[in-house]
Amino acid sequence: MEASLAVCILAALLATGACLQCEVCTGVGNNCTGSMQTCTPGQDFCGIFLTEVIVAGMKTQTILKGCVMSSQCKAGPVSMNFGNEVTSSTIIACCVGDACKTVNVTLPPADTKPNGRSCPGCYALSTEQCHEETVKCTGAETRCLDAVGTVTIGGSPMQMVMKGCVSESLCLPLKVGSSAFAEISSNLTTDKCTVASGTAGVAPGATGLFLPALAGLLLLKLLS
Repeated sequence: MEASLAVCILAALLATGACLQCEVCTGVGNNCTGSMQTCTPGQDFCGIFLTEVIVAGMKTQTILKGCVMSSQCKAGPVSMNFGNEVTSSTIIACCVGDACKTVNVTLPPADTKPNGRSCPGCYALSTEQCHEETVKCTGAETRCLDAVGTVTIGGSPMQMVMKGCVSESLCLPLKVGSSAFAEISSNLTTDKCTVASGTAGVAPGATGLFLPALAGLLLLKLLS
């Protein structure tokens, strides 16, 4: 915290404007509260991520708040389908200052219409192996995700493997190694997106929504 504040003060001396502070928290439900964190240069908005996870027909919402870049605010709803009756959808709302106190985030209805594409799918926690099945993609899911590694939330590490259909806005930037957002960090040994079968090979734009969207699934395990 001290290092980021020092960087922020230096940046403020060299440029116009003050450093942004955002509330940082995670929780199950549609609201959470946490401490204020000074954002790093380049993070110019506060982001509120609302995720709805459906497991075997049971719906649960999770929320994540933290500092984000303006490019992340432009992304629409993110959809993930891992097969075995596990799906999730995430939306982000961006705000600054007092406006964040009154932001009400709601998810639009999910597009469940098959789009003719498919991906290998599986989902498992506390392991790096799971049984794959073919998943039929729906709506805007045009990419196949393959992610394996460790994700840590609130100091609790968890092995995971996730494969399935995802929205293209989820996919870039993806990288093997360590990354962090708000109270969540990941160390992935496999992390890639490929074009779903039946899809033209158009590269998605960079939004960096992978870790916040992934957190919605893992929060159910750690916080419920």
